[in-house]
Amino acid sequence: MKIIFLDIDGVLNSDKYDKVRDWNKMSFIDESRLALLKQIVDKTGAAIVLISTWRKHWDKNKSLCDSSGLYICEMFEKYGLSIYDKTPYLGIMAERRNEIKDWLQYMEEKIESFVIIDDYPFGWEELNANYIKTEPNFRYGLEIEHVEKAIDLLNNIN
Repeated sequence: MKIIFLDIDGVLNSDKYDKVRDWNKMSFIDESRLALLKQIVDKTGAAIVLISTWRKHWDKNKSLCDSSGLYICEMFEKYGLSIYDKTPYLGIMAERRNEIKDWLQYMEEKIESFVIIDDYPFGWEELNANYIKTEPNFRYGLEIEHVEKAIDLLNNIN
């Protein structure tokens, strides 16, 4: 199994997107970034695991999602994408790398490869080789070079 550990803010949106989005409705996901994410999934068959703080709004059981979680589901489904799972919440002081390591430790299926797509360097340490940093402040978050790198890492292309 191949996994994309996905952040939302700074990956599926950006400062540039914030300048044009409709703030009067739920619109925190830039759909053009979902099209790029779909390229990764289509070329690797990877499953998406949320690492974003938005994961508290989402649940595998759609009836347990709040309005933000349902919005995430709808946006992903619009692009033929789905979320496989989310990392556990280990507390306010927990680092994302520890939440990812915890998820990997308890995963029953064999993980062939994974990438972490996030905009902030949370001190990935031993996971750094799998980390792809996006730039939401001066660019658009997820970009084509991140897509290409993710595909190569997930498909074990050197």
